[in-house]
Amino acid sequence: MIKIKRIPLDDISQGKLQLFDTRSFFASDVFMNLWRSINGFPVYWVAEEDEKILAFSPGIEFGSSVWRRFQAMPDGCYSRIVFSETVNNRELLAKMIGDEIARFGYMKIFIYDFDHYFEEVSNYKYKPCETLLVDISGRDWFPPDKKIQSEIRKAQRENIVIQTFDPQLHFDQFMILMKQTEKRHRRSPKYPQKFFQALAELLLNDKRLVWYWCEYDEKPVSSHINIIEGEMVINWQVYFDKSFSFLKANQYLLYHLAKEMSAKGIKYLNLGASPPDASGLKIYKSKWGGKPYHYNCYFRFSLLLGKLF
Repeated sequence: MIKIKRIPLDDISQGKLQLFDTRSFFASDVFMNLWRSINGFPVYWVAEEDEKILAFSPGIEFGSSVWRRFQAMPDGCYSRIVFSETVNNRELLAKMIGDEIARFGYMKIFIYDFDHYFEEVSNYKYKPCETLLVDISGRDWFPPDKKIQSEIRKAQRENIVIQTFDPQLHFDQFMILMKQTEKRHRRSPKYPQKFFQALAELLLNDKRLVWYWCEYDEKPVSSHINIIEGEMVINWQVYFDKSFSFLKANQYLLYHLAKEMSAKGIKYLNLGASPPDASGLKIYKSKWGGKPYHYNCYFRFSLLLGKLF
């Protein structure tokens, strides 16, 4: 008989952790532990039969008691269900996991279903989401837009130097750059310093986190934080000083990422979702040859939330 269990990361055996880690970066213990820095609590929802794991799905809980919320995954990351290679009934298992999450009693649930596994779940609403995927698998890949090509060549003439982020050398300047970027967008920083400290520590232990750093005259210009997940690399967080826009560093960093990942066998560059009102950003992303990829975010709010508000 198949059973669905909620298992905190702390209760997973080391042997099982290794299984989770190798199948998905989002499901790895190092990435799950990152969210503890902002008071997240990592859990796995696991489908088992006769103590054998058939499937598991990671997620992060925030809050406690009746206020507990669940996200899979937070902040531009995606839900994943990792199946045993012998499993055939994937849609059924996904539905069972999704339905059990709904019954658990979370105040809020958000599941970003990039792989379309949760489409049969019950008792959820959903909203359509979209990202842009660029196929970078060809050896001779180059962004098709002439202006982007020109900007990349401009950056090369400026002798832009791309470095791997070094927390010992770059962290303090990164925090200044991050805060400047958020201030320019008229918003507060999304993450506190301790989150980025944990992220920098993760960088030292897992090559699936790719963090580029760029300076000009010893001043910070741009920082790109990227995640390798399966056959795609996600351009996750970008911070830059607009006064150095003449260098075209962001374009060059993105181009460098695509070429480096393609050489490692990564097939897609994921440019991420854009805000609904950011038409200019969508146009810019499309110039890289990206094509829209559609998926759903399944969400559920408890009845208690409705009574309170």
